Amino acid sequence: MNTSRKFFIFTSTLLLLFAIAIIINAAINFRSYSLQSTYEKAQLVAQIVRDGLTAHMLSNTMDKRTFFLRSIAQTKEIKNLWIVRSEKVIKQYGKGLLNEKPKDPIDHKVLQTGEPIQKLLESRDSVLFRITIPYIASAYSDPNCLSCHKVHEGDVLGAISLEFDISHIRHEGIMTLLKIGAITLVFILIALIAVKILTKPYIDFFERLQQSLTRARNGDFDLKVETKIQATDIRAVAKLYNLLIEKFQNTIGTIEHKLAILIKNPISECQDPLIKASKTIDILSDIHRFKMTIEHDPTVEQIFERIAEVIKAVMKTEKFVIYHVDSKKNTRSILYTTMEAPVCSKHSMSNAQECRTFRTQNIVSSDLFPELCKHYSGLSKYYYCVPFLITEHYSIVIMLMCDTKEEIDHFKENLFTLTNYLENAKPVIESRLLMEKLQEKSLRDGLTGLYNRKFLEEFIDKVNKQAERHAASYTIMMLDIDYFKQVNDKYGHDVGDKFIKLLAQTIISNIRASDIAARYGGEEFLLLLHESTPEGAQRVAEKIRQSFAQKTVYVHGKQIRKTVSIGVSFFPQHAKALREAIKYADVALYKAKEDGRNRVVIFEPDMYQHVEY
Repeated sequence: MNTSRKFFIFTSTLLLLFAIAIIINAAINFRSYSLQSTYEKAQLVAQIVRDGLTAHMLSNTMDKRTFFLRSIAQTKEIKNLWIVRSEKVIKQYGKGLLNEKPKDPIDHKVLQTGEPIQKLLESRDSVLFRITIPYIASAYSDPNCLSCHKVHEGDVLGAISLEFDISHIRHEGIMTLLKIGAITLVFILIALIAVKILTKPYIDFFERLQQSLTRARNGDFDLKVETKIQATDIRAVAKLYNLLIEKFQNTIGTIEHKLAILIKNPISECQDPLIKASKTIDILSDIHRFKMTIEHDPTVEQIFERIAEVIKAVMKTEKFVIYHVDSKKNTRSILYTTMEAPVCSKHSMSNAQECRTFRTQNIVSSDLFPELCKHYSGLSKYYYCVPFLITEHYSIVIMLMCDTKEEIDHFKENLFTLTNYLENAKPVIESRLLMEKLQEKSLRDGLTGLYNRKFLEEFIDKVNKQAERHAASYTIMMLDIDYFKQVNDKYGHDVGDKFIKLLAQTIISNIRASDIAARYGGEEFLLLLHESTPEGAQRVAEKIRQSFAQKTVYVHGKQIRKTVSIGVSFFPQHAKALREAIKYADVALYKAKEDGRNRVVIFEPDMYQHVEY
């Protein structure tokens, strides 16, 4: 209900109540006046009857009082009239000609109390006013009542009962009230029309203001307030309000534009720009704290642990996997998982192109089509996979899992928030990847691609610290190309480099991914085989030696082959420190050279009795 209608109803009700009050007051006053007038008329009739009866008594014509009373009773409006004698008067003068004894309880009560009683008898067709007035004996009246009656001062001599027909008064009263009501109704209508005409511009102004404020509360600041009111103060209010709304609209627009620059995929389900800005600022604040935190994390692994916590908080799930996709190698690996068992097939891990999300670079949601991904093997009913590219060759796929449609809808609704976290983490991850790549390069030999001596120094320190907490065993192999100096002197360093690269390739092809291969210096190489048995280590060494001996380098059309000598030691069997075990492998290598080269020699304590370390 609008303001105009409310005001009209309020004003109408107020005027109607005022009219009803006037009519009720008029009715009460008219009734009171009519009854009072009838009562006064009854008093007058009673006085006339008393005086007439007194005159009849003094003139000794009481026997003719019937005519007198009948003539009085025939007066207009008097319907009935009768005289009642008290017991003392009856005792003195008798019952009277008309059997003037009490007719009803009212007569009896008036004779007993000496107080007049009046009663209104109303029906649908008539209205009777009954009144009974006592005659009181008094020595001070004229004539003296006590001179004729054997009574005392104040005794009741009798009473007169009158019934007046005042039906015409009620009819006149009703007609009068109807006239008053009609006049009042006309006045109300005129007043309402006048009020509506005078207040309409003001009501229109406030309704327009209310509409504008309501729309502004919901984020719409386009509705301006216009008014036809000539009052200066109202026009000033309208102008000031419009200026305020316009300024607010411009400010909110600027804030929205700048927030859209800072956050990707801004909140769209909320139409109120203030609420939208508030939510966006909350998200930006959380993302800023997140970014400040990961900037101090030293490794990519730690950053993805932070991202995993964000996924739990934003997506409200404990079931997800973060995959790393290497587009160069076309492989996938798990960066973080909350699942105990694999949820993707091994084939899709070794061949990244089998991953639909990575291949299409689009979100894959299983609620769109049954069995959308043939490689999914998880137990959850639904999965929701999100791709995210970090560098040209480094990307991730986040697989979220759930069992209800409501949960997957929640994933979709909050994806923009997760995406913004990832966008802000992206430069930090890129920086860490670059640092790791640079560090990797600094730890790699430029010619062979194997680890260098710097890496070995760091790795040895790490192994020594780990050895303090739990046992770890390594087989150490020291390799050296036989007569390598002659190759450099005779054919040049280019040919020597070819043999060095050839030996590196031979080593890599004969060891496991968990083993460490490093160029120790010049033509020397060092191998660290993790958790290898002596027999297994010796087989690996022999395979490398034999395989390298069969390799050929062509120089000016001539085939050249070289051999390699290998010294082997075991950690911690031969030494408690890894550096010492490396030294023992070098001693075994020296022994292999001494015994004729192109052989594998296992270190024995009698080869080196004391090592300075």
